[in-house]
Amino acid sequence: MEERVMTPQQYPGTPGVAPPRGWVPPLDTFLRLIGVYDNSRGVWVGLPLQALTEALVAAEAKHALDRIDDRDAVQATITDGSEVGTVKTVSIEVPSGEVWFINRIVVTSPAESSTGTGDIVRVNVRISRWAYPDSRSGSSANENGRAYWSAAKGSASGGEYTINFAAQGELGEELRLVGGDKITLEATLTGAEAGADLTATLTPYGRKGKRLAD
Repeated sequence: MEERVMTPQQYPGTPGVAPPRGWVPPLDTFLRLIGVYDNSRGVWVGLPLQALTEALVAAEAKHALDRIDDRDAVQATITDGSEVGTVKTVSIEVPSGEVWFINRIVVTSPAESSTGTGDIVRVNVRISRWAYPDSRSGSSANENGRAYWSAAKGSASGGEYTINFAAQGELGEELRLVGGDKITLEATLTGAEAGADLTATLTPYGRKGKRLAD
C-alpha cells in the first residue's frame, strides 16, 4: 500500500527554511501569505515583505480620494506689540488612517508693519516625520521636526516662497505623509517689536491617496 504523508495546513514557518512539500497557504478572510509556487521543488515561496511594501506604496499614489489645496491652508499671526524673538507655529496634521502626497507648498511672509519699522517676520516649514536636529551637528530636535530650509525666509517687503517637492534641488519626489504626521508653519519676529498684527500663511497642494502601507 502506498504510504501517504499528511501535511498540516497550519505550518508556522521558519525564516530561511522552505515549508514541506504540498503545503498551501491558509486562507481566512484575507490572504495570509503572498508568494509563488515553485514547481521544481513543489513548495510555496513567499515574497520578501519589503518588496510587497514598496509595491503597495507605489499603488497608494495612483489613487486620488480627495484634493489638498487652499481649503487646507493655515496661518500664524504675531500680534501687535510682540517682542523680538516671538515665535508662532501652526500645524496641519494628517488624520489617522489617511495618506497624503504633497507636491507643492506655498508659504508667505508679511511685510513690515510700516516702511522702516524693521519688524520682519521670517518663516520656515517643519516636517514632523523628520525627527532630526536642524543642523547636521545639532544634538536636539525640534518637537515639530527638522526645518525644511536651512535658513528662514522673510524680508521687509514680505514674500511668497514655493516648494515644489518633485523638482530637482528639492526632494525629487512628492512628500508622503501618513496619519499623525504634521507640516508646521513657523513664524519668527526679528528686527523690532511688532507694530501691527503680522500674519504668515502656508498652503499645501496635493492629494489624499488610498492607505495601503505604513
